[in-house]
Amino acid sequence: MYTTLLVSYSDFFDSPGEIPFMFKKAGQKVVIYCCETSWLKSNRYHDEWIDASKEKEVFAKEFISLVKEKGDSYNKIMLLDDVTIQLINETIGDEEALFAKVMPINKIENREMLSSKIGMSRVFEKHNIATPRYINYVEESNFATVSKKLNFPVLLKVDFSFSGTGIRKCNAPEELEEKLNELHDTKNIVIQEFITGEDIGVEALFENGELIRYQCAKVAAYMYNEFSFTTKRFYVRNHKIEELLRELGKKTGLNSFASIGYIYHKERDTYYLIEVDARTNSWMPYSRFTNDSFIDGLREISSGVKTTKATTAKEKEKVVEIALFDRDMRRCFKMKDFKGILKWIFNYKGYWKFIPLYDTRYFGRVMRKMIFDLLH
Repeated sequence: MYTTLLVSYSDFFDSPGEIPFMFKKAGQKVVIYCCETSWLKSNRYHDEWIDASKEKEVFAKEFISLVKEKGDSYNKIMLLDDVTIQLINETIGDEEALFAKVMPINKIENREMLSSKIGMSRVFEKHNIATPRYINYVEESNFATVSKKLNFPVLLKVDFSFSGTGIRKCNAPEELEEKLNELHDTKNIVIQEFITGEDIGVEALFENGELIRYQCAKVAAYMYNEFSFTTKRFYVRNHKIEELLRELGKKTGLNSFASIGYIYHKERDTYYLIEVDARTNSWMPYSRFTNDSFIDGLREISSGVKTTKATTAKEKEKVVEIALFDRDMRRCFKMKDFKGILKWIFNYKGYWKFIPLYDTRYFGRVMRKMIFDLLH
């Protein structure tokens, strides 16, 4: 049986919680490598659990040893979160075959794009991928030089950050200086031009650089602001994005799931690639409510049989509204969005189907987290 090893070091990321469900529904054997308290273990959809250390160095060393000794037992190995990817990328060394087996890209020369905003921008630039202009603050520390090279407003980005926590918008050089002074550590800072346009969230599945499936969405609601994570999306098909994804996969060697962000500038008719996180996210299991599920893509990979699904003109134009239960409910309560709360209470447009009642173990942990967050 096709066997996948899912790996997560962190126990505070909730997004791995529903990921095993997709692989099991695709008919695969699922082995998880994580600690006892990991969200990856908080589900009923894995066949085997390998207990991993909570110590970073031990986790990485034992994981690499496992792959070297028993790697042939797994058809696919997938690292599920940014912290895990960064940790293994820093530990694994330069052995190309091992890198390709473990990491979410199979081109080792592009490894700097993994969990590094500076590295990611450099890789995009190297491959002539449309992305906002940027500079590395370490290299360009003169504010006059920044103003000459970039147009304001700009985004100040901490090199390794997630969920919008390390991003600050600066409308003028004085504001940039002020925001920089607020940071405790100004090493490896990216300063990037802010593109005004439409935010587009993309999830994609790649196999050896080939695009297998993708989902494309317009953002309907953010948790806090435009740089924080999203809680509600409108999913649509976008064939221009599809073309860009195929090009991106080939150039970077993507070989896993990826969470991708574009900004569409209408006047320039250009999609600017903002980020590529070569990992899973919370939206991916909900592709089953669209007409192009990732579960089908995973089944296609494991069976080796490509399935071409005919799409009607009506399906191509269809807009599917999806909300993440715990995130959107927390947003509603924190932002006092009573209309949003009522949508969940009265099953607006079938919202109840997004409540993960299919897995009592996972649902129980979601509820505990949601209640804790609302009370603190």
